[in-house]
Parts: sequence; C-alpha cells; structure tokens
Amino acid sequence: MAPITSSKFMKVSEDVIIELSLTFPTNNSNQNIPSLIFLHFWGGSSKTFESVIETLSPFYPTIGISLRGWGASTGPNVATAYKVTDFASDVESVIKQMELKSVVLIGHSMGGKISMAIAGRHLLPKGVLKGLALVGPAPPGPVYLPDPSMRDAQIHAFDNMENAQNTIHTVLSAPGNLTDEVVKTVAEDMVRGNKWAKYAWPAYGMEDDITYLFDRIDIPVVVLAGKNDILEPVERMKTNIRDKINAMQNGKASLVVVNGSGHLIPLEKPKEVAHAINCFIQTL
Repeated sequence: MAPITSSKFMKVSEDVIIELSLTFPTNNSNQNIPSLIFLHFWGGSSKTFESVIETLSPFYPTIGISLRGWGASTGPNVATAYKVTDFASDVESVIKQMELKSVVLIGHSMGGKISMAIAGRHLLPKGVLKGLALVGPAPPGPVYLPDPSMRDAQIHAFDNMENAQNTIHTVLSAPGNLTDEVVKTVAEDMVRGNKWAKYAWPAYGMEDDITYLFDRIDIPVVVLAGKNDILEPVERMKTNIRDKINAMQNGKASLVVVNGSGHLIPLEKPKEVAHAINCFIQTL
C-alpha cells in the first residue's frame, strides 16, 4: 500500500508558522524506525526532497519542512531573524511538538549547516537524534565572499524567475541533470521566499560561525558530496566535514560521492541520495 501523505502547519513561535509535508508507511509496524526530517537549501522548500522521499516513504515516516520564510512557512518581518540558530530552534520545536522519539536529520546545503547546529546544541531530549545525513552541507565555519559585488549578486539571485533559473543552470546544477519542469519548480520556490529569508543567507548566514556547535557533534554522520559540485566540492567535504568529525573523540563520519551531480544533489540524483540515506540508517 502507498504511504499515507498529509500536510499541516505548526506554530513554533509568535510570528513563525512552519509548513510540514508528512508521509507515514502503511506496512511497517516497527516502532523503532526513525522519522526522517528533511531540511532544504537556501531557496528551497519542503518540495526539495520530494523525489528522495518518494523512494524512502514506504519504509520510514518522513517530514519535509519548509524553513521559516520559505515555501508556505511564515517568518518575522525582521532582517536579522533568519540566523542558523533561528532555523534550528524552529526544527527543534517541531520535533518536540510532534513528540518524536527517534529522528535522523537530512540537511542539504544551508539545511546541512542547520542540522549540524541542532546536533551540537543538544537541546532535544537525550537519545532522540540518531544521526545526520549532510547533503552538500555548507561548512560550519564562516564563508566570506572575496568581492562585495558577489554578495550583492547573491542577494538578488532570486528576485525573479530569470535570475533564479540562471542561477540553477550556471551555478547550482550539473548540465543535463534537471528537466525544464524541475528547473521551473525550483525557481518558483526561490522567488516565492520572503525578502528577509532571501536576504539573510548571503548577507550573514554564510558567515555565521557555528564551529563551536560542530565540535560538539557526537552522533553518526554521513556526508554526501556531488562529484561536480562547484560550491561544496568533494575535497572540502572530506577535509572540512568528514575528517574533522572523525578526528573528534567518538567521532563517526563517512563520505559518499554522488557521481555526475552538482550542488542540487537531492534534485539531480534523488535515487542515489535515497539509497545512501537508507544504507546509513541501517548502520545506526
């Protein structure tokens, strides 16, 4: 039988209501299987992981989250209210309100940085967070653009469909991986984001240093790196994420290279991403 699907909105603070896309397997009575929570990239929504979720949903409960200001989620009309820790607080609130007992976070790009922050904050009930799948994650340390004009260009990257589609084609994806329909859907998500959500990541989110939280990660991690990702290249994923976690006391991280993929790994290679996540969960 097909998984049960639903959507809902959850209030997590006075001016933040989070859009959730939910699935639940109908033929799996195992109470110990984790719920998979998917956190999208800057410009995405709960729809970013749809094709990955389609493969995994017969086996696991899944929760696709539209982060504050993205998708149909609301966010404060305040420029500084979209920090990594603000997003982390929202996700923690969702987990607590849903009374989830076992969770694996799957975070892509910005969503990966948020996932690392949640793991390092240790604010969830003990034992709830079982592992992290970091898909082309943004690094925990600050990223500074060498030229101020590059920041301005990023701030306006999602102003309109033309800019958004150009960003997808020239920066975010490898040639030939995405159909015109997928590009249009992704661009619509980008343009739909509220002005402060679009502004925050290039203005200060990339520079947000959560190394102090990254250093406190104490659960298993798998890192997925796109072979042709020019934003978060494989070598950086090895040295800055996998190797640093493995150098920690009790650190446990592995790396999966997704051949042929650019930065939009969940959209470009969803079956490979689903397979890697499933294999990772079997090791927990």
